[in-house]
Amino acid sequence: MGSMSRISDEMIARATASLAPITLPVQAFGPEDVEWFDAPRPTWAWLSWRDRPAERISCVATGASDRVVILDVDSLGGRWQPAVWRNAVMIRTS
Repeated sequence: MGSMSRISDEMIARATASLAPITLPVQAFGPEDVEWFDAPRPTWAWLSWRDRPAERISCVATGASDRVVILDVDSLGGRWQPAVWRNAVMIRTS
């Protein structure tokens, strides 16, 4: 029974990792254009998920407006590019 629970836990972890974080709709971006960065900027960002609590993750910002930041997030389920509120992001120095 022990090996079956490990398989199930692993399958659940893979399935969970494949679910994308919640992203803001384009209407939230506001009237200002998104400025795309020449080089990605390392950040900490709070991401919200449909199936689990929000978490702070290490990622990079690829663009921003006066309201939102576009992120590039690597995960087991692929690469995500969510848009989050600007106040959910902090520059990562380490």
